Amino acid sequence: MKANLKGFTLIELIVVIVIIGVLAVVAAPRFLNIQHDARASVMEGLGASVHTAADLAFEKAAVEGMEDQESYLIPEYGRVKFGYPAVEKGGMENFLAIDSGFHDLTTEWTWAAHNNGPVTDPDLWLITRSEYLSDVLPNDFNTAIEKTQCYVKYTAAMEVNDGYQVEVFTDGC
Repeated sequence: MKANLKGFTLIELIVVIVIIGVLAVVAAPRFLNIQHDARASVMEGLGASVHTAADLAFEKAAVEGMEDQESYLIPEYGRVKFGYPAVEKGGMENFLAIDSGFHDLTTEWTWAAHNNGPVTDPDLWLITRSEYLSDVLPNDFNTAIEKTQCYVKYTAAMEVNDGYQVEVFTDGC
């Protein structure tokens, strides 16, 4: 008695492999782009948080009638300038409740932020995820953050009735 074995032919196996290969080629780029979308979403969320923090600061300053002052300290939060968070250490970071600044990049931390302009009168604040930066010297910090093209830029109010500005950059995420 002869056993009647039936299997796939070589052509059927090749057709299945080709179909799986085509699906992989079509699906792989879409899957690989998810990481960019996720990083961009983090920056968009941070931008929204910065808007919320600035509005919170203005409301707190307005409640105390200090929204027109060039410099006012809101206890437990930080300094505001014309009602909005000042661009200085302990300004926006305190309203966002995050730890940021220049650290030893070998230690584990989450946010990298830096003020632009002179220490006495900075004009903008840049923030990104620290993991997006490589080894950076303190004097190259702003440049390094901008080179990532994945950061949030906060520009403080410079005079009474002047608003703040938040820009989100996601091209390099």
